[in-house]
Amino acid sequence: MLKFKIGTYLRFFTVFLLGVVLAVALERYYRTSIKEPEIQIVEIEKIVEVPKIVNKTITVKDTRIIYQPSDTKPVKVDPEELECMTLNIYREANNQSLAGQIAVGRVVMNRVQDRRFPNSVCEVIFEGPTYESWTTKNNPTLPDDQRIYYPVRDRCQFSWYCDGKPDEVEDRTTVRWKATEDVAYQILAFNRWSGLVEGATHYHADYVKPNWSRIFKLIAKIDDHIFYRSE
Repeated sequence: MLKFKIGTYLRFFTVFLLGVVLAVALERYYRTSIKEPEIQIVEIEKIVEVPKIVNKTITVKDTRIIYQPSDTKPVKVDPEELECMTLNIYREANNQSLAGQIAVGRVVMNRVQDRRFPNSVCEVIFEGPTYESWTTKNNPTLPDDQRIYYPVRDRCQFSWYCDGKPDEVEDRTTVRWKATEDVAYQILAFNRWSGLVEGATHYHADYVKPNWSRIFKLIAKIDDHIFYRSE
C-alpha cells in the first residue's frame, strides 16, 4: 500500500515537472518568435509662407490720354461733308458725352450706307421737305441754282435743321467745336467706331416717344438719346 502511494506521488510530480518545463519552453519560444511592433516617430516638415514686406514708396501721378501724331500723311476728306457732319454732331449732341457724339455721327454713316436713304453725308443730314423763299419764288427768270429753299418746320430728319433757330455756329475756335470736328473727321476718314450702335439708323430724345419707335428694333440708350435700327 505504501509503495502504491509513493509511486502515484512520483508520477504526479513527474507530470508537474514536465508541465513546468513545457511552460518555460513555450514562453521562451514566444519571446523569440513574436517581436513587439516598433513605433517610428517621423517629423513632418511644414512650409509656411511668410509675406514679404517691401519697404518702398510708389508715387502715382495723374493719368491722361496722349494722342501721338501719325507717321503717315493725313487722310483727306471732302470739306463739305466734314462741315455737314461736324455741324450735325455739334447741334445734335454737343451736350452729350463723347460716346453720344460718336453715336450721332454713326447714324448718319449708317444711313449713307443704306439704300433707303441718300448716298452722301450732307444729303442725309438735310433730307426733308422744303419750300422756296418768297424772294426768289416771285422771280420766274431766276436760275435754279440761285433760288433759296427752307426746310419745312419740324419735318426734317434732324431737328436742329428745321426748328426755326439759327444753324450756324458763330465761334468755331472753342474746344467743344474742335473736339466735335475731330470726331467727324475720324468717322469720315477712318470709319471709326462703326460697331458702336450696331447699324442704328434712327434715334430720339428720351423725353419723347415717336410712333415709329414701336416698330423699330431698340439698340441702345446713350446719354439722352435712344437708338433704333429699322430691319
